[in-house]
Parts: sequence; structure tokens; C-alpha cells
Amino acid sequence: MPENHKLNSTTKSKAETAVTDIDNIESDVNSVDDKDIVDIEIDDIDDDELNDTETASTSETDESLKEDIGKKINQLRLAKGYSQRKLAKMSGLTNTSISSIERNKVSPAVNTLKAILTVLGSDLTTFFSDEWKEPRARVIVTPKDLLELNEPNSRVSLKQVYNCSTTRNLGFLIETYQPNSSTEEKIAHEGEEIGTVIEGKIIIRIEESTYLLNQGDSYVIDTTQPHTFINPTDSVTRIVSAHTPTTY
Repeated sequence: MPENHKLNSTTKSKAETAVTDIDNIESDVNSVDDKDIVDIEIDDIDDDELNDTETASTSETDESLKEDIGKKINQLRLAKGYSQRKLAKMSGLTNTSISSIERNKVSPAVNTLKAILTVLGSDLTTFFSDEWKEPRARVIVTPKDLLELNEPNSRVSLKQVYNCSTTRNLGFLIETYQPNSSTEEKIAHEGEEIGTVIEGKIIIRIEESTYLLNQGDSYVIDTTQPHTFINPTDSVTRIVSAHTPTTY
């Protein structure tokens, strides 16, 4: 057989083998299911990364919701002119509970939130509605805009200067004490208070100590200590005071 014929046969045999190998490779590649590729990509992601991402997202959502709840309750309460003590009494809760909820230190259970909203003239559907609009802060607060925190028939008037701001850090009260009147016995709440007697006299009883203030006198007290304000005279007493936190 001629030599060139042998070379051609060998070359042809190698070419056929190469084609067969290529066909086998393509067949193997085509046999890989798309799902396998997806599974491989997912398997390459660290489980801890997924968990951390989900946890962070959930935490951010929960924190945002908690902040909205406290802020909205505070706005609804002040719009009604209720003090924290009044809202607590009407909803069957403690003053401390209302304060903690408004300051976002605790998240209320659904039944607790429903009880609060019922007193404030709202409901869960409205409360969590996307149409909720935050009141616009005022620069000027007129006498008709002042919020009375005490009951209408109370002989002590506590009018709060409220401008609808949700970022304020200080509360301010204009107080009027009718002759021989007093606040509730042994009030206590977190924060501090500073005030000035602008008319009349006032007695401040803190724990077992008693202080008499005349017109022009000022006071600075730690409101976590139980205290009572008493007008011992037959004349009206007026005070202006500032307090922290803003909730009262």
C-alpha cells in the first residue's frame, strides 16, 4: 500500500475521533439542566450571609414600625388634649406604660393598641393606613391652639403649648390654680421641671418636704420624686413651666 494512502487513513481516523469527542462534550453540556445551574449558584452563597441580610431587613422594618406607633399615639393624644395620665386611666393602663409606648421603649400588644385607639377615637385600619399624614409644625401657637390637659371641671388648668412638632425636646405649660386648689396627690413622672410663679403663691410638696413660693420665685424639681402643687390662698395662682420629656 502506498505510504501516502496510510497517512490519509490515519489522518481520517484521528479526525473522526475528534468529531466524536466534540459531540460527546456537547451532549454532556446540553444534559446539564438549568435548575442545576441555579442550584449551584445558590449553594455558593453562604447561609450566614442570607440570615444576616434577612435579619437586618426585618430589624429595620420592625424599628420603623415601632417608631411610627409611638409617634402616632403621641400625636393622637395631644390632638385630643389628653394627658398621659388621662389616656392611661381611660384605656386601663398605667401612666408608665403610655410613656414607654410613646417613647418607643416598648411595643404595645394588639389588644393594648386597640384599647388606646378606641379612647383616642381611631382604629387599627386607620392607624396603619398609608394615608396617615403627619401634622405640620406651627411657628405661632395662639390661645385657642393650647391643649388643656386636665378635665374640664378641674380647678387646676394645665394648658400645653403644642405646635404639632414631632421633633421637639421640651414641653411648656401655662398653669392656673383656682383658690384653694391642688394637683393630684403625689404626681411622679420621668424627667425634670422648671417653673416660675407669675401671680399668687404656690406650695410644692416633694416627698416629706414643703416649699412656699411667692410671685417671682422659680423652682427646679426632679419629677421622678412624688410631688403636689397646692394653692393655699383665696386668690388665683399662675405659673409658667417647662418640662422634659415632652410627653406629660
